[in-house]
Amino acid sequence: MVGMTMTPSSTEKLAGLLDSAKSAADIPSKLDHLRQLKHDLVHEDPNLLSHLLPRLLELHSDRFSPVRKFATEIIGEIGLKYVEFLPEIVPVLISVLNDATPAVVRQGISCGIDLFRSTLMKIAIQGLHSSELDSSLESSWQWMLKFKEKVYSIAFQPGGGGIRLLALKFVVAVILLYTPDPNGSSDPPSHEGNINLILPLGSLGLIDEYICSSTSKFST
Repeated sequence: MVGMTMTPSSTEKLAGLLDSAKSAADIPSKLDHLRQLKHDLVHEDPNLLSHLLPRLLELHSDRFSPVRKFATEIIGEIGLKYVEFLPEIVPVLISVLNDATPAVVRQGISCGIDLFRSTLMKIAIQGLHSSELDSSLESSWQWMLKFKEKVYSIAFQPGGGGIRLLALKFVVAVILLYTPDPNGSSDPPSHEGNINLILPLGSLGLIDEYICSSTSKFST
């Protein structure tokens, strides 16, 4: 993947922001450093992200819940842009679903909705040109299925509250993604931006053959 050149100055700057966010003693200071980090990080070379991501993921054990929530938002955006990082990101998102602070859990589910949709779209596009998934995308998809299973368990447990409502929203989003659109075009989409929320699965052989069969055990 072509990206910006990883220079020592950019590496040191981002590493410094991350270190400052970790070492700051109060919430406002931590969040300020993370906002600066978020602004710069999503535009960087994936090679740089691969070095910083493990340290960024460590913020999910921060003692302050606003920091954990914001860190979840950042890694969700990274996952949307770079699907190859999902095998590292999604296990953390699954652990976020057990966070003691509801706002952090809700952020994790919100990220998961976007990541599930985005990953499915990428599979649909790849299915237009190949009968097999590349190993990176397949691994990312398997992790998204594990995340889906965890959210479903939350959605269908007794009780109410904001977490369960958002989990049900995730379920609805997944159902819509697997529902053929009766008003949709019969022409296959040419790129991700042309795919509607409701996918015409019957026109995408790879999705019919691979995705639907691999997720059917989670649909009950």
